[in-house]
Amino acid sequence: MISEPLRPGPAAIGRRPPSISASVLLFAFWWVYVLAVDIVLLAEVGGAGNWLALGGCTVAVGVLLRGLRRGSPTAWRVAQRFAVGVALAFLGGAATMLLFGPRLGSLIAPPVEPVVVVGILGGLLAVLALLVSGLLLRTASARAWCGR
Repeated sequence: MISEPLRPGPAAIGRRPPSISASVLLFAFWWVYVLAVDIVLLAEVGGAGNWLALGGCTVAVGVLLRGLRRGSPTAWRVAQRFAVGVALAFLGGAATMLLFGPRLGSLIAPPVEPVVVVGILGGLLAVLALLVSGLLLRTASARAWCGR
């Protein structure tokens, strides 16, 4: 079904562009944050299906990042669309929460536990890393590396 070569094409034989390396690192940082949060939450909830789904998603992210490093056009297309789309959705949700939350009384009232503050700031940093990762994949050097 996919007519993509198994080995990197001619564009991927040279030196990997810094935009690809940085994008892979930022995407991996986002996934490590998501994984850490999920592990904490699943430790309380449990369920073999939940752990299996998390393992499957981790494998999928690993395959995607491997494809980016090797210059796969499919990995490039999936990664840049996913990264930018998900990051903008999360940032839009955070902006909506900050805009309408105080009016509806739905924001967390002080005193806020330090764990919550660290979690929120870490999440915001991870989502910004995901956005930058997707934007780096749209550079000319990243497109050339992945045969686009």
